[in-house]
Amino acid sequence: MMPNQFTDQNQLYIALGYCAFMLFLAWLLKKFPPKKINHLYGYRTKRSMKSQLAWESANKYSSLVFFNVCLYSFLIPVVFYFLYPQLNVLITIVINTLLLLYVLYATEKHLKTRFDTQGNPLH
Repeated sequence: MMPNQFTDQNQLYIALGYCAFMLFLAWLLKKFPPKKINHLYGYRTKRSMKSQLAWESANKYSSLVFFNVCLYSFLIPVVFYFLYPQLNVLITIVINTLLLLYVLYATEKHLKTRFDTQGNPLH
């Protein structure tokens, strides 16, 4: 019989490593935002790609929200280490996925309040 490779402590380290990786991705997007509208890199939705101004606003805003969400996500594995240590990695990934959906929601809301459907500034 093989010993369990995913001890509670290993689960914590893997979950924290996942959070660190996500924070690194958020930092990359914040530090090196895409300059021009493209289909490969950046915050890419129909609304964000309507104009260069919308594109820049969406990428700046989403990277800030993403970075902040990633900072707070480090609390997830620490809290769940004490509640459900054997499921720490799974719970961390699921909650982080939901937080990424929040980034999408918040950015689309941001764009909707600042740009019309053609990507022109409202004010």
